[in-house]
Amino acid sequence: MEIPNLFLHSTLYQYLVFVLFIILGVLLTKIYRYIIKRYLRDLVNKSRIKFDDILLDAAEFPGTIFIFTVCIYFGLKFLTLPYNLHILLDNSIKVVVILCFTWFALNLLDDIVEYYIQPIVEESETKFDDQLLSPLKKLLKILIVILGILTALKTIGYDITALLAGLGIGGLAVALAAQDTIRNFIAGILIFVDKPFKIKDWIKFEGGEGIVEDIGVRSTKIRTFDDSLIVVPNTSLVNANIENFSEMRKRRVLVYIGLTYDTPVEKIKRAKEIIKEIIEAHPGTLPPIRITFYKFNTYSLDIRVEYFIRNFGFDYYLNTIDEINLKIKEAFDREGIEMAFPTETIYLKRDN
Repeated sequence: MEIPNLFLHSTLYQYLVFVLFIILGVLLTKIYRYIIKRYLRDLVNKSRIKFDDILLDAAEFPGTIFIFTVCIYFGLKFLTLPYNLHILLDNSIKVVVILCFTWFALNLLDDIVEYYIQPIVEESETKFDDQLLSPLKKLLKILIVILGILTALKTIGYDITALLAGLGIGGLAVALAAQDTIRNFIAGILIFVDKPFKIKDWIKFEGGEGIVEDIGVRSTKIRTFDDSLIVVPNTSLVNANIENFSEMRKRRVLVYIGLTYDTPVEKIKRAKEIIKEIIEAHPGTLPPIRITFYKFNTYSLDIRVEYFIRNFGFDYYLNTIDEINLKIKEAFDREGIEMAFPTETIYLKRDN
């Protein structure tokens, strides 16, 4: 007995097969998720490799949609459909499959960032990579979505050449309008890679001096010693000569100590010995230490004093200078060595 055609030229038998494929798809998806939760999850948790956990997490839900879609695709093959409807359904299935792979790629990107890149970023000293990670992640996601859409359009026979040309012209217009932002973004990446300075560094550049407070994607914030905030575009810092005081291994001290003109030579020599002994005895100083009777100045006999201090911070630098100067003054007072100050000697001639 011949089975009569029903809706859209297909027989009851063909529709029954199609329904069976739908049921098969539901069962396979349930089996797929059961295997993942009951067996594969425990298996990858025991593994020392983290990447298998990432793959499993990324593939769980897209894989479910993929299996069900494939079952529907093969079920549709048993139906006798009009050519146009057949093409439409066939293309729809292809688009869904491609979107499943796109979904998988997005999940994979999220998990790779979370398990591999984020811990490295959190351990770094600078906050710039924290700020850079989020926009880069969004940019990669946008590129993945665009690639998935273009692949889907090409798969169903759409000519994407004209679309790409339009996107190229539009992208060029956007790039021209936002070229300053793009330059600053690239400059920020160069700062991140080259690392001429980091957060809390004391730097001096052509536009000012201060402590680096924040390194952003577009600009860097510097807190001056007057407590004002300078916001500098990253391109300006990339092209500027930067002096990073925080990178000094030791800090130089150069002072001149003036003695009075009536100081004997013996006391000048003794003054040099006192200064050298005090500097060498301090735990914060480093060689070279140079003590020189340097100049016959207008009001004083100048001793040039040069030495270096360990770079344990600016406060340590100032405290070391303070301690050394106080000890020099105390020693000079004990030895009767007088420091000079601006004076004038007036000679009066008496006429007899």
